[in-house]
Amino acid sequence: MNINKDEKIITIIKNKGNFYWFAAFKEMWVLDRIKWGDDFISNGFKDANIDNHQERYYIAIVGKDNADDFIQHLINDEYSIKKIDLANEFYKRLSPTTKWWDIYDLFPDLFIDFDSLTLYSEFIENMHYEWYVPDGWNGKFMDFCEGSILPSNEKFWIKNGIDHRKEIISRS
Repeated sequence: MNINKDEKIITIIKNKGNFYWFAAFKEMWVLDRIKWGDDFISNGFKDANIDNHQERYYIAIVGKDNADDFIQHLINDEYSIKKIDLANEFYKRLSPTTKWWDIYDLFPDLFIDFDSLTLYSEFIENMHYEWYVPDGWNGKFMDFCEGSILPSNEKFWIKNGIDHRKEIISRS
């Protein structure tokens, strides 16, 4: 398994207590595309064609009220990925000399929690997903893989009490 992070990012969604893992194109995950479009316009990109939302199921703003439909569309379009497949690939690549860049493509970039109306982003490139959340939501740029934001059973990188991600980051 290899996720091309130039094109797709890994996102975990929590909805009604259930966790889903997806890999889809980067623009899929801009929750409030109206705010995003307004930023394009205010920065001089008047011809930006971002009003259609066709590639995102014609949903301009993804929120709690349409989360079920959004998730079902993602599943139907085969954007789902299996956490166990990521884990298997991770442990296949893991060695005493593994560096972050050897395994980073297997880790989530976003965690969208519809239950708490919070988007967590670790995405460090040019997109600030945390800026474009629906009204009433919180957008946070932070390491959600560390600590207790994700339940331990979602953290495939922890095995036998060892946080392999943390160890790899510390030596990279």
